[in-house]
Amino acid sequence: MELKIWARTILTVQRHIAKVVRALDEIIYKRAISSIFVTTKNLIEQSSEAVSNFIINVSEAKVNLINLNTICIDGLKAIDRLCAKILILKHIDGRTSAEIANLLSISERTYFRRLNKAYDLFADYLDENGFDDRYFMDKFSNEGWIMEVYYSCKNFFSGKESGEIFNEIDFGFLKGVIKSISKAAHSSYS
Repeated sequence: MELKIWARTILTVQRHIAKVVRALDEIIYKRAISSIFVTTKNLIEQSSEAVSNFIINVSEAKVNLINLNTICIDGLKAIDRLCAKILILKHIDGRTSAEIANLLSISERTYFRRLNKAYDLFADYLDENGFDDRYFMDKFSNEGWIMEVYYSCKNFFSGKESGEIFNEIDFGFLKGVIKSISKAAHSSYS
């Protein structure tokens, strides 16, 4: 069950990874540029060691996101084409269940059965390739926005919430993610 939750989490955050990675690049760039402005008040925060550690930490987070993107793409390539198409339409393109059922010329009931099968196949791919709950928790437990999606997906699968959770993550949510990353970055050197 945990891998099914991670499957949905990965698919849900996938369409935002490129934007977050670009934001991380911008943060690294700004941090590097600002490091040339050293005063007696910020001497420790602007030391070569502090700046280097910051850039390394942010770069590691970026690498983890890029790896997550690769896991998602490889997983979609590995499963049944129709199931992959359903997952792409739902999570990456942000289509509604009714739209997807209509596009595929199937009933909504059939759509939900196939969607559930698609999650199972994606989770099986994760398991077969050595990705377990511990792997994802180790890599992403400090990524608040990913964990927020994970716990919402967990609630969904445990029946605590109904409806289409995170069918679309709006711009406001993404803006909040980038703002929190930026705030964390600025607090580490201001």
